[in-house]
Amino acid sequence: MIFNKNELINEVLDKHIETWQHTLDTADFVPQKYLKYIDRLIFENLKQKLKEAEIYNLLCLELQGYQLTFWEKLKIKFSGLRPLFENEILKE
Repeated sequence: MIFNKNELINEVLDKHIETWQHTLDTADFVPQKYLKYIDRLIFENLKQKLKEAEIYNLLCLELQGYQLTFWEKLKIKFSGLRPLFENEILKE
């Protein structure tokens, strides 16, 4: 599967908004302290998924022949997402 960065970001944001909307339905009978905790967890997950989308974009660019910088290669190496990306490519 060849990824497009904008499509990945849109999918991440759609899932984030969908998850956040589920917490709005419970605002009447769930304590405010717990809702703040859930909002923080959702936001942290959103940040992580956006970073993963950036790494997948770099992997896709590398696959297309784009020369990555040293720092971009380090991001990919320390993310641990290369095997997942290669498995997605092999599935096709």
